[in-house]
Amino acid sequence: MAFCPFKVFRPPLRVLPNNLIKDFTMDGYCRIGKQWYFDESALSERQRSRPTDIDALLSRDKQGININKYKDKNVLKPALRWHLYAIKNKHVAVIGTVHPWVEAILINLGVSQVTTIEYNKLDIKHSQVHVITPYKFAEKFLNRTADFETFDAAFSYSSIEHSGLGRYGDPLMPYGDMEALAQIWCATKPGGILFLALPMTPSRKDCILQFNARRRYGYIRMQHLTANWKVLDEINMFDGHFLYVLQKVE
Repeated sequence: MAFCPFKVFRPPLRVLPNNLIKDFTMDGYCRIGKQWYFDESALSERQRSRPTDIDALLSRDKQGININKYKDKNVLKPALRWHLYAIKNKHVAVIGTVHPWVEAILINLGVSQVTTIEYNKLDIKHSQVHVITPYKFAEKFLNRTADFETFDAAFSYSSIEHSGLGRYGDPLMPYGDMEALAQIWCATKPGGILFLALPMTPSRKDCILQFNARRRYGYIRMQHLTANWKVLDEINMFDGHFLYVLQKVE
């Protein structure tokens, strides 16, 4: 990520370049679905400078209100409680966010520290939350700066499937999702846990690319995506979205 050779397009491209179709579709294995376009390449300066109100999310979550913006019928928090050993009193990375609802849930479950890794520069005012861009994090990792440390666990909810599509101002990379998981693997302690929520195809026999919005996964691309991770749990969240609990293996 620190030395990514791929280009960032602002605004994001609406049509996939012909020379990248073969790689983006795994030589045709992933079919191209209906176009679904977003330009979320940059928050406005006003949004960036305005502190995000995480205190309200913390309060609502404590009251038992489901603050998950994906409205998964409150499946996520019981799943996290089942695997509380992986996050309580731990340092957890959150990969990709705009509103810190995940961070609020994790803090209320007893996480000691959260590092949010996000392309846009967010201002989340909380003593237990630190925000960093992927580029800055990659530099810290490569240089092993004094303040760099690996994570006990990581969390990504409906984020990885967007990686490399340019939608969020990220470089246009055919295997951006796989690179993101590889980077998480490198930054996670041995035996660490990854909570990964993704949209799956109904048959699981293929995958679908809806440029530039997202990918939907089947088992073949999932095998590449989760290389060097052991599947501990698979939980049906909502409308074809599944939460995978993965453990890092050496």
